[in-house]
Amino acid sequence: MMTSVSRQTQISLNTLLQGYVDESNLINVEVTGLSSNSSKVKKGDLFVALAGLTRHAMDYVKEVIDAGAVAIIYDANDSYCLQRIPLLEKQYNVSFIPVENLQQNLGEIASRFYAYPSQQFTLIGITGTDGKTSVTHLLIQALNKLNKKAGSVGTLGYGLSNQLKVTSYTTPDAITLQSILFELSIGSSEYVVMEVSSHALEQFRVSGCQFDIAALTNLGSDHLDYHGDLEHYREAKSRLFSKQSLTGRVLNLDDDFGISLAQTYKGDNVINYSVDATSDVVADVKLLSSMMTDQGIKITVTTPAGLLTIQTGLIGAFNINNLLCCISVLLQLNFELNQIERCMQDLQPIPGRMEYFPSVNHKAAVVIDFAHTEQALSACINSLKNYCEGNIICIFGCGGDRDQSKRPKMAAVAEQLADQVIVTDDNPRNEPPEQIMRDILTGFVNPERVRIIHDREIAIETALAEASEQDLVIVAGKGHEQFQIVGKKRIPFSDHYVVKQNRIGTVL
Repeated sequence: MMTSVSRQTQISLNTLLQGYVDESNLINVEVTGLSSNSSKVKKGDLFVALAGLTRHAMDYVKEVIDAGAVAIIYDANDSYCLQRIPLLEKQYNVSFIPVENLQQNLGEIASRFYAYPSQQFTLIGITGTDGKTSVTHLLIQALNKLNKKAGSVGTLGYGLSNQLKVTSYTTPDAITLQSILFELSIGSSEYVVMEVSSHALEQFRVSGCQFDIAALTNLGSDHLDYHGDLEHYREAKSRLFSKQSLTGRVLNLDDDFGISLAQTYKGDNVINYSVDATSDVVADVKLLSSMMTDQGIKITVTTPAGLLTIQTGLIGAFNINNLLCCISVLLQLNFELNQIERCMQDLQPIPGRMEYFPSVNHKAAVVIDFAHTEQALSACINSLKNYCEGNIICIFGCGGDRDQSKRPKMAAVAEQLADQVIVTDDNPRNEPPEQIMRDILTGFVNPERVRIIHDREIAIETALAEASEQDLVIVAGKGHEQFQIVGKKRIPFSDHYVVKQNRIGTVL
């Protein structure tokens, strides 16, 4: 979400850009805001002119100057800008300032504007293909139980746990992110837990963030449409763990990427974890035993400080991985074992993450989950087999304008693990839903046994109407989302609402 933001004080242009430009060419002007969105520029703003997906921000110079921008910065090597600057300087009485590697440095500049907000609290970065949102909000629950004021930034929004404000991205753009951290700092947050996406790392959105702890959930094959291949995806993720500000890292030794990072940072205050109780993997935090019922998960783990037993309201075996990641982060934060044991008891599920509706009034149980990769869908279905005496009915779809390679892979997982499969629409965006379906169907061995119901509401209603009391219906892909993206429109839609309208039950 590119936006215009303001701070409570102002800063001189010379001070703001010191070290990034030739200061002898700067005018002495006060900057009272930063903006990378031409439609939201306010008087006193410094406008950041970067290339967009379809248009360049430099195309809107007249609008931003009319709105009151005091100066415009652009990338010193941007040929589109360099061709236009001589004429623009003759037309407008405002400074056009070249900045080397502007996108890479924008986060640092925004951080300076907001008085380095991430230095005012302990910043914890969570990255990985799956589990970022769950780990983030489990940590927030735990820290709140320890009477710590903790905020979060991620898929569900930003802010304190009971006051989340919705954003459009897992990790916002650099200017917006620093403004959010500033808001959390003036709200006296002691800890901030941030989901860090691979896109954000690749696009330098988190430059300027002084992370104290970095944690890895896992690494699968997602966003390969953007990164090109798994190697570039790994490279993007690894940037978080190379941050100089880090005082500790948390790594998953059940993951090849986690093992690689553990070797790279061996001896650098790393806490490793593993959920494979039967393996000979030597991990700092390791699962010894687990027990799962429809009331939740009970685990016993070994830690450097001793044994730890926790009972939670979470379901699904893959949540054990999330719990061990949380325990490891809390250990990195130097909490005592008795504090960790106390704060992690009775942790509850996150909206749209393995959210369980038990069977009532002879209706099937339902699980709503955000699973939108083949790894997450596999983990979701496998985790729920012990909770189902009848058939597992899986409803899923794949997003448009996103990684097409995962479509047949998700189909293969659903066909192999579920008893019945319904394929439906899930944010088709600008792609024809029929084409998305064709891509998905190539992954089925027996596509004739799969039902295609484009209308997601009808797909859910059909599954719930046909399922028996012993069955389990999994609604995968959207989780907490309150919309269906068709074209460029966000049409109000909620899996939760449809499920609740078609059955009587209580979300655990």
